[in-house]
Amino acid sequence: MRILLITEDFPNPLQPTRGTFNLHMARALAKANDVVVVAYVSWREEWRLKAGGRSLERVRSEGGIEVHHPRYVYPPGVMRSSYAWFLRQSVAGTVRRVLERFAPDVVMSYWLHPDGAVAIRVAAGAGVPAVVMTGGSDLLVLTESRSRKACIADVLKRADAAVCVSEHLALEAARLAGPGTPVHLVRRGVDLDRFRPGDMAGARARLGWDPRRRTLLWVGRMVPVKGLDVLIDACARLPRDVDFALYLAGDGPLRGELASRAQQARLSDRIVFAGAVPHGELADWYRAANVTVLPSRSEGVPNVLLESIACGTPFVASGVGGVPEIADPLADRLVPAGDAGALADAIADSLRQARPASRRFMPGSWEDSAAALERVFRSAIAAKGSEVR
Repeated sequence: MRILLITEDFPNPLQPTRGTFNLHMARALAKANDVVVVAYVSWREEWRLKAGGRSLERVRSEGGIEVHHPRYVYPPGVMRSSYAWFLRQSVAGTVRRVLERFAPDVVMSYWLHPDGAVAIRVAAGAGVPAVVMTGGSDLLVLTESRSRKACIADVLKRADAAVCVSEHLALEAARLAGPGTPVHLVRRGVDLDRFRPGDMAGARARLGWDPRRRTLLWVGRMVPVKGLDVLIDACARLPRDVDFALYLAGDGPLRGELASRAQQARLSDRIVFAGAVPHGELADWYRAANVTVLPSRSEGVPNVLLESIACGTPFVASGVGGVPEIADPLADRLVPAGDAGALADAIADSLRQARPASRRFMPGSWEDSAAALERVFRSAIAAKGSEVR
């Protein structure tokens, strides 16, 4: 099968840790299929990051997968319902060159709008089905805007199939799509060879962490939806006799503001801004932590928590999106989003508990996830009456 993936959430030379889950998905699919990725980069991100002296290679190979990085030009903060038009214009040249020598059997997008709208247009031009995938925030956050909700509903109605990473998202997608679009649940995978339980003391020694201190770990991008302001406020409410450290493994536009907030809360000696950590090194961070924390205001089923589970580390998280579907009541704690007091209580409680010996839910591999996606693709191709090349 020949698969064309269109997405912004994919690692690039300027943002090597962005959308690593899509890289793993593409690699798993590429084991039995031909995959080409158009991973566009916002002009604002490119301008900001190139100011540091780094350059963006427009076409490269990622483990044998051909990856293109066109520049996405758009007016920030306005005309958001027209973003699909701006994206289509931005990637048109790249897509045209790709299609001159790569005839896809299916076009897939990650993110419903604007990516999904563009994928549908590209697929229609190629005479193949379009499969759109949602990770959460597009369905749960962007739809708070009436105009964006209309755009997303239109994408779901016109797509040949929709893929969701949680039951919660699948129900919402089916509601917006109506009866004409098949909606499939395909959970993300985890690299189970890398993310597995291990020795906490050994992991802490390798990372240089205090072997006696209780530790919290957060992983992600420092943006408002991740609720890091709430996490810092919760840490300020923890009992003074709790000797803890919070490691923030990630970066983003809120880093400076969050560092100031931590200083004002007199937590500078407790909170470590570790910066972006290469995905291949994260397993030791999960093993070294007592608890993974994720106080997001919105999520689908975050890979951070799947990887934490695979490493045997319990989590405290907001009970949003599909998070309750993977939580174990004997191991994990769920709290209302935005509630710093409840988050502090759950963290304190979790730090007093031992790691669970077993769980009710364990993530599958990326190969399992890719096989499920292939079934969705073949179903869409058959319904379209196309022939798999």
